[in-house]
Amino acid sequence: MDAIRPQTIPDLVHVSDSLFKQFANSAIQVPDDYPGVSNMIHTRASATYGDPSHPLGFRLGNGGAGHTGILRLLCEYFIASRGGGFCIEWVSNHSRHSQIALLGDVVQVALTYEPEYENLAIKEGWAERMAKVFNDHFILVGPAANPAGVVVDGTITDAFKAIAKYGSSNATNHNDGVFQTRGDGSATFYKELALWDLAHVDLFAAKPWRVTRPGTPYEALLNADRTSAYLLNDRATYLTARRDKALVSTVPFIEGGPKLLNPCSALVNIKAPPNALAKEFALWLGTEEVQQMVAKYGQRWSVATPVFSTAEQQDVTKAERLVAKL
Repeated sequence: MDAIRPQTIPDLVHVSDSLFKQFANSAIQVPDDYPGVSNMIHTRASATYGDPSHPLGFRLGNGGAGHTGILRLLCEYFIASRGGGFCIEWVSNHSRHSQIALLGDVVQVALTYEPEYENLAIKEGWAERMAKVFNDHFILVGPAANPAGVVVDGTITDAFKAIAKYGSSNATNHNDGVFQTRGDGSATFYKELALWDLAHVDLFAAKPWRVTRPGTPYEALLNADRTSAYLLNDRATYLTARRDKALVSTVPFIEGGPKLLNPCSALVNIKAPPNALAKEFALWLGTEEVQQMVAKYGQRWSVATPVFSTAEQQDVTKAERLVAKL
């Protein structure tokens, strides 16, 4: 097996670059015009799973799940179960950028969280969804003091309204913002925008109290904890930070329900040069063997609850909800 990524590719490539158009064109390759959102895609690996001296089998594109450790677990198990002799690289980008990296064959498998964009790529004829891997879930977290008076385990819409009401009256008392956003074009960011819209909150008027702090989901969570801000994050990242004992006062307020579902699917590019190993891995992610691994992942951590839900489980059970366990 030869190296997949040509060494001449820059570490950061703009979404409109011709690199991503060599096998197919896609409507997802349009630059994001939301203020402050980066349109640069990472191409260098964040981690190598397996022996890095072995030939590269394929590259895997994903964002936040890599930081939880589940990608390492799955990749190393897959390598061992196939007799070894190859490694897998993880390339970290948010969901839509992972999909564009797949479009250009920078990665050969993409684990993404935006079904509408996945469906678009499938309709365009260049991508195939090989498996539903797991479900993550968005959660609203914030300072334990809860200055906005968010009703614990209430509705996400009412919670956003409460934060907006408090923020508009107390913005000058919070230099780091009452609410922090990554502002990065990620699935989390666009879910957040949709939730503000459902709550009928004018984000232009929210500028004094809704502050942009770019970073990975893990970095965003640590920054919100350090500055006592509310944040929309994902359950897996929150549990990872709790495992690491990295949080001082941030607690979950709202979770569960279809509005906060964050499904992860495995895509391959059927127009790019075939990679049998990558396709085998993507199909394997939907097997019962993997689903059992997903169901058990995190149960030995400090909070003792599954980090993700299996592909068939659309919501966390009441017993698994963090609000009830913490």
